[in-house]
Amino acid sequence: MFKGIKILFIITILVFCNKFAFAQSKAGQEGFAILNLYNSAPMTAKGLNFVPRFIEDAPTSIANPATLNPTLNNRISLTYTDIFAGSYQGAIHYTRTFEKFGNFGFALQYINYGEFLLTEENGDVMGTFSAHDYMFNIAWGKQIENNIYLGINFKPMFSKYESYSSTTLAVDVSAMWSSPSKSWQIGAVLKNIGRQVQSFANQRDTLPLDLQIGVSKKFKHAPIVLYIVADNLTQWDIRGDDALNPRTSKELDGSETTESSFSAFMDKGFRHLRFAIDILPSKYLNLSLGYSYRQRKEMAVTDAFSLTGLSYGFQVFYKNYTIAYARSEYHNYGSPNYITLSYKF
Repeated sequence: MFKGIKILFIITILVFCNKFAFAQSKAGQEGFAILNLYNSAPMTAKGLNFVPRFIEDAPTSIANPATLNPTLNNRISLTYTDIFAGSYQGAIHYTRTFEKFGNFGFALQYINYGEFLLTEENGDVMGTFSAHDYMFNIAWGKQIENNIYLGINFKPMFSKYESYSSTTLAVDVSAMWSSPSKSWQIGAVLKNIGRQVQSFANQRDTLPLDLQIGVSKKFKHAPIVLYIVADNLTQWDIRGDDALNPRTSKELDGSETTESSFSAFMDKGFRHLRFAIDILPSKYLNLSLGYSYRQRKEMAVTDAFSLTGLSYGFQVFYKNYTIAYARSEYHNYGSPNYITLSYKF
């Protein structure tokens, strides 16, 4: 176990140091929305876009290519998501093992942002236009040593907004360690290494580089799997300013009330953490629940009951078929629903 943790630690330090070679953007303040959306219902239910565990699910494994393995051979998944205000997301994922070359995953994700009015500066309507994002995934994963696995995900992205277009190339690098009993599994990924090669109107945007480290634990005498994932580790303070809830406020007597250093430290730290649980009551059913403190803090409405920050869903298995549904409680006034259908040939 300690050998595996040591190797993962070294890999994490190496990829973390490499972050200085790439442009950075503050979490939540970058473009490339397609990179921040969940790609399937099973991942949405956990509230994770990086799952540190070997799961027999094509989209989950492509998002963490180190988990690609022969048990995923010939699996296909289709996902549909109604996002907000007429926009929607679709995805198709396929995994295949080639005996001589290793384990591969192929995917296409698509976002349609809907129709928009095309107007002149004075407000005259000239027509309508649409906006789309496309992202391809070519993932490869392989076991390189006992209980140690590596993976790479190549992600070309193409965007078309009215007459403007953009092309971006990105790579994810991930590593996994699993205990011999498979109960403990630890993973790390450096996501979105790359750059825009064709930009909108000569305005080049930076990719949201993201280092994530996660751990999962399956209990021996209970049908439960726990997950803890830390994300956005290339930057400690990912908080934004909130004019409605300032951290320094003036009282009526002119004195100032400031957030304590301990509260600030805890707030900054927990914004990096995501928690999830799988409950496996039978081989035909999987229930999932996730929680994001950061989403709760950024999107909850003050003084109003809200489930913001929670995500939940289920998977039903029947023979070679799987159907999954998930909902991410994004905001009081709207939350996306995900449906994924999967089949093993």
